[in-house]
Amino acid sequence: MFIDWKGFTPEKAADSLPRLFEIAEAGFAKAEAAESAAWEDIDYALNDAMRPLCDAWGMVAHMSSVASSPGWRALMEEWQPKVVAFTLRVKQSKPIYEKQRKIHEAGVEDPVRRRILERALLSARLSGISLEGGGRERFNALSVEASRLSQDFRNAVLDATAAFKYEKGGKTYTIDDAEYPETMKHCADRDVRERLFRARCARAPENISRITRMLEIRRELAALLGFGSFAELSLAEKCAPSVAAVDAMIDALDSATAERAAEEAKELGPGLMPWDRAYAAERLRERKYEYSDADMRRHFELEDVLAGLWRVAKALFGVDVREVHGGPPAWHGEVRLFEVVDGGRVIAGFYLDPYVRNGEKQGGAWMNEFRNLCVRRGEKPLATIVTNFPRPDEGGKCRLCLREVETIFHEFGHALQCMLTEVREEDAAGISLVEWDAVELASQFMENWVLDPLAGFALPEDLKAKAKAAKNFMAATACRRQLAFASLDWNLHKALSGTDEKGVLAMQGEAFARFGIPTIEGDRFVCAFSHIFGGGYAAGYYSYKWAEIMSCDAYGAFEEAEPREYARIGSKFRATVLALGGSKSAYEVFRLFRGREPSIEPMLRQQGLIRQQ
Repeated sequence: MFIDWKGFTPEKAADSLPRLFEIAEAGFAKAEAAESAAWEDIDYALNDAMRPLCDAWGMVAHMSSVASSPGWRALMEEWQPKVVAFTLRVKQSKPIYEKQRKIHEAGVEDPVRRRILERALLSARLSGISLEGGGRERFNALSVEASRLSQDFRNAVLDATAAFKYEKGGKTYTIDDAEYPETMKHCADRDVRERLFRARCARAPENISRITRMLEIRRELAALLGFGSFAELSLAEKCAPSVAAVDAMIDALDSATAERAAEEAKELGPGLMPWDRAYAAERLRERKYEYSDADMRRHFELEDVLAGLWRVAKALFGVDVREVHGGPPAWHGEVRLFEVVDGGRVIAGFYLDPYVRNGEKQGGAWMNEFRNLCVRRGEKPLATIVTNFPRPDEGGKCRLCLREVETIFHEFGHALQCMLTEVREEDAAGISLVEWDAVELASQFMENWVLDPLAGFALPEDLKAKAKAAKNFMAATACRRQLAFASLDWNLHKALSGTDEKGVLAMQGEAFARFGIPTIEGDRFVCAFSHIFGGGYAAGYYSYKWAEIMSCDAYGAFEEAEPREYARIGSKFRATVLALGGSKSAYEVFRLFRGREPSIEPMLRQQGLIRQQ
């Protein structure tokens, strides 16, 4: 089930890619030429032909994010345009499109296959299937350029983060994802905090030219496809019904949080500079709730956290997680292998790459699928969870703060949706075809169980009570921070003009001002906004809040029940949200679990944003 990464080098990958391209090309040509318009001769034939290339390229892309090196970068630079061009050629195939359309029009009894076909036809239209001649050539050239710019953007952020080091008092400070938040919360030296804040918010200034070009490209791509803006194009495959609906959600959460956030800012005290706020907030939280991150770290050692997470998975979804020792080598010696067992049967596997590697590993945390469930090929799901946790201390212990514990629960929620799928068709299994603004439902849902007795953490009851009481500390401020990012992303991609360098920075300033995000002159946060310029969240960052509404409502089903009913409700959550994947629309899946449309009220209530009468 696991991949043998031994010897997987840029040189080996480069040697194998030409052959894999030939296999994919031959299979594609055969599918195009097939006289039959049967499902098996189109969908299965294409998947089988392209799988070796897709798997190899997925490994290459993965290595560029967890083990960046000149070799992997050169390989990406050489081959990514070819992969993008070939993928577009497949999606723009008129013979394939016409066969899929005929199958769909003839009527497809299987609802899963019908949804796959509908989404394939939509994907083809969004990939320029209807464009002819110069229009298609332009679309393809722009798509290849956008892919290259995105990779360059990520590399620039990675390099800028790794390059910064500040030494003072015998200690070296960095701005990587593991150290920076902790320094800003706990370092009493304002000079250090200021140096780090200024460096972090000014990373990779050269990316501004890439941003303006990417925005131009996205606008032109949208126009070529007949959309009024890239935001409209983005919504074509999402749950949100319209640009106005996203605007309305942002406005509603703005109204719900503005007053409370102003009170939170007042409580922090006057005269704070941006680099003071995290430090002041942490001291205030310690005074109000009488515990510190250090207190939490004493009780949240990574091994204990994982054991608690496996207990939650067992209690709610009936599966066991066990570590695999002696399996095939992974891409790094620190990577661990696990398998998921259901009723004594191994149904899936996943990797865990836990620690920060500054200069090699992309910042943040994420889950990716290496392999989806494919019943006809006998393939089990295989996922990877990547985090940037602090490296183990001298005693070999990795100790986590509460937010980091929530992070591993979050990413495991994504992995569960990949691994517990019951959809037999690989194109709709796991998170495949799950709308982007619903894909955070399962992950955000899992965060609720960190302090629940199901996790069974050996946390003193008084400390657990304090942490629960502090759950909504600065909640309005945190919500508005996410709204600022969502608003910036949304406005950049709604705009039809004014997104040159000056305009982009002006939009950042407007979004930060509206939602109270502290900033300074020269702040270029947007130049490291990898979610939308180096990842898949372009005109989609609002998805975190859109999905959070659903996840909070889903957790509300447990709030309304007694603990003795959790297993029954968890089984229903597994049978719907986790099992059905993209075989149905996300809203339909939610209705099957909750019995109604999502409501915003549970989120506002759970986060203390509804004032009690």
